[in-house]
Amino acid sequence: MKYIIFLRAINVGGNRKIKMLDLREVLTANAYHNVTTYIQSGNVIAEHAETNYEWVQENIAALIEDAFGFDVPAIVFPLDEYAQGILQKPFEEEKLMVHFLNQVPEAVDLDTLRELGKDQQDRCEITGRFLYVTLSAGVSDSIYSNKLVERVLRVKATARNWRTVTTMQEKSK
Repeated sequence: MKYIIFLRAINVGGNRKIKMLDLREVLTANAYHNVTTYIQSGNVIAEHAETNYEWVQENIAALIEDAFGFDVPAIVFPLDEYAQGILQKPFEEEKLMVHFLNQVPEAVDLDTLRELGKDQQDRCEITGRFLYVTLSAGVSDSIYSNKLVERVLRVKATARNWRTVTTMQEKSK
């Protein structure tokens, strides 16, 4: 099965460094096939015989901890779920960011998230494991930090801009 994989908070500010070549080697040595990466922020496309994405998330996180010595959550999407998430985007804004969630939140407190972004005129919507956020200013000025999203939704998350989202889909074909 083909997967789109996002690693959370690697190679940011010189912390938790993982070279993409090393990551590809670790995954390939552990039954992942056709492993490709996009830029240095932990965007991966790979195939594995396992069909349970939750198992793949746990497996990749464990492999990274064993190989590199730190805990890195992996957010994994089967290709069909990822494509559906792109099709369901609720906004057309140019400045669109997507928080990828490791699981569907049990208690979605979307009203709280919306209220937090109101002053900045940022908007958000959630569909399955995708939280779509419009940015009136920019990523660094947004209230919708990964930390906040994880706290409110009680899930692991990582965010990417719309360009990266669509590039990953193109590279997966």
